[in-house]
Amino acid sequence: MSRIVSALIFLSIAFAVEAQTQLSLQQAIDIATGSSYAARMADFSFLSDYWNYRQYKAMWLPSLNVQGTLGNYNRSTVETRDYETGHVSYVDNNSLYNNLSLSINQNLPWADGRLSLSSDISRLDQFYYNQKTYNTVPFLLHYNQPLRRYSSMQWRRRIAPLQFEYAKRNYLETMQGIIINVTTYYFDALAAQSNLKQSEAKYKDLSTLYAKTIKRMELGLVTKDQMLQLELSMLNAKMSIGYNRLSLENRLFILFSYLHMPDYKNIQLLTPVSLPDISVNVADVINKAYNNSTHSIGQRINLLNAEQHLAQTKADNGLQISLQAQVGLRQSADGLKKAYHRLKDNEVVGITFSLPIYDWGLGRGKKRMAQAQLELVRIQADRNDVEFEQDIRTKVLYFNNQAEQCKISRRALEIAEETYRMAYKRYENGALSVTDLNIANTELENAQAKYLSQLSGYWTYYYDIQRITLYDYINDKNIDYDFDEILK
Repeated sequence: MSRIVSALIFLSIAFAVEAQTQLSLQQAIDIATGSSYAARMADFSFLSDYWNYRQYKAMWLPSLNVQGTLGNYNRSTVETRDYETGHVSYVDNNSLYNNLSLSINQNLPWADGRLSLSSDISRLDQFYYNQKTYNTVPFLLHYNQPLRRYSSMQWRRRIAPLQFEYAKRNYLETMQGIIINVTTYYFDALAAQSNLKQSEAKYKDLSTLYAKTIKRMELGLVTKDQMLQLELSMLNAKMSIGYNRLSLENRLFILFSYLHMPDYKNIQLLTPVSLPDISVNVADVINKAYNNSTHSIGQRINLLNAEQHLAQTKADNGLQISLQAQVGLRQSADGLKKAYHRLKDNEVVGITFSLPIYDWGLGRGKKRMAQAQLELVRIQADRNDVEFEQDIRTKVLYFNNQAEQCKISRRALEIAEETYRMAYKRYENGALSVTDLNIANTELENAQAKYLSQLSGYWTYYYDIQRITLYDYINDKNIDYDFDEILK
């Protein structure tokens, strides 16, 4: 499925949401992971990592290059020296130089060498002498082989594939992070929506009771202070409507801005009532986290980078040897055909080396620093593993307990709703005071807020575990993605 088709699907979800004026948590997640700014940023971040990896892969493929010098005109004074007498004189130079070279280069991963095959032709026109010279190298094979030297290519061979695998897992974790964010925004807006509904319902009930209380007061069944107390409660409820409406508008703006949905008026958020019947095991979560997440790969990359730095420091402070060899054919003549006739051998071979003798301890100091940095990375890796596992144990403990907390808070909400209905009836019958009615309503509001908070905690804990493990425990499968979709 192409990225365009995916975008159309998510747009259809958004349009369907607007049409039915209802939005569920799963629909919000689908929209956020499909078309939000955060999802698009994750796509482009992965594309950057992908092309960096493609650049690494291209290092091991042959490259064809053409280069040259065209129309290099030189009219100047040139210093010359007589090789017998040492006399220096200056002569006029009036020349035109042109050159063209074609080469094929290949890095050799198994030998860490570089092989080049090139062909070159140049022409020098000296106008003062009315002379032109062609210099050709029809065939030149050049090989560079480090025998004892730091090899950046070999280290990149070890690190680059890990970095790309890290990029893929990081993309999946980023998408899970988007789910966690939208879950937080969703429940914040859902709580604000519930508060507004509660305040509106409270004001409606109190208004009804206030109208009845006035009639009862006229009959002498209610005292004036009781009526004033009820009126005060009604006014407070009316004021809370305005506050809760502003709070809801702010929370909805945050949510739908994250979803990249500018038109969200009259959309009602649905409370996710049903919970999946799952329980996770600490050892299983830790095992999946090490196998699937970026943690272990990130630790390995940090260690390899430190080892690479140490290897480079040792090489810079020790003997470095390289072999240079080339073989080919060459010729120079005053005509183009002659320049390719009776070609001469062109052979060069040699070894270059470099060995620092004494640097006042500078190289040894750099080596000690690199060794200390490597040991520090190892210690930090062990510490990170301990903290990583402890964090997982805590998350699993809270998640496994959260389902029961949701059931308890749901039952508490049902009791609070029933208690409030009974208190309302009793107040209508004159068997309950305004204070007791307010207490019952406050308990109902607290129970509703507590229930939504527990639901929010459940899904946040679940998606956090899903992010750490990159495993979908609801559908019992690894979380994966067809990354070719991003490249289309």
